[in-house]
Amino acid sequence: MNIYGWYEVLICVIIAGISYMIPIWLLTFQIKMRELEKENEVMQFQTIILMLMNIERISVETMLEWLERYSNIFKEPINKCLNNYESGAYEALEKLKEDVSYKDLIRIIEGLQAAVEKISIKEAFDELETEREFYKEKRKEANDRLIARKGLIGKAVGFTPMIILFVGYLIIPLIYVGIKSLSVSFSSLSM
Repeated sequence: MNIYGWYEVLICVIIAGISYMIPIWLLTFQIKMRELEKENEVMQFQTIILMLMNIERISVETMLEWLERYSNIFKEPINKCLNNYESGAYEALEKLKEDVSYKDLIRIIEGLQAAVEKISIKEAFDELETEREFYKEKRKEANDRLIARKGLIGKAVGFTPMIILFVGYLIIPLIYVGIKSLSVSFSSLSM
């Protein structure tokens, strides 16, 4: 008859819990990575717009073509917008805004909408450079925090073997020898 110890059951429960959570952790990681990719792509779009907005006779459609050419995540909605552009530029951009849920890209689309109807492209994106600098600083700060956190984890991982070695080879034998000699002393006193 096999009787399991409480620690064996505890180990099984811990392993089962970790195994249950692995897919959730993986999805959370993928969501965070996707957000970083979206942010990078929008930064890339801003760079493209900053380069193209100074060219005379550049149209919104040409800008969309350039954005589509260098897009990865937002390629399909931008492609759909380009296909619908001939039937109405403002409506196609409005549909693009509905298809995309990323707020920074929506801000770019609103600038493109303003450039379609009211103002020039250069005027529509005049604050883009300051926004880009803000996002760059924000990203730099987030990266610095991430590096600091990873540094702390690295230090903990680096010192753990040394501490285990120190405790295992010095402190535990000293405690063992101390308890042994104490028990010998007490046994000699009681006789």
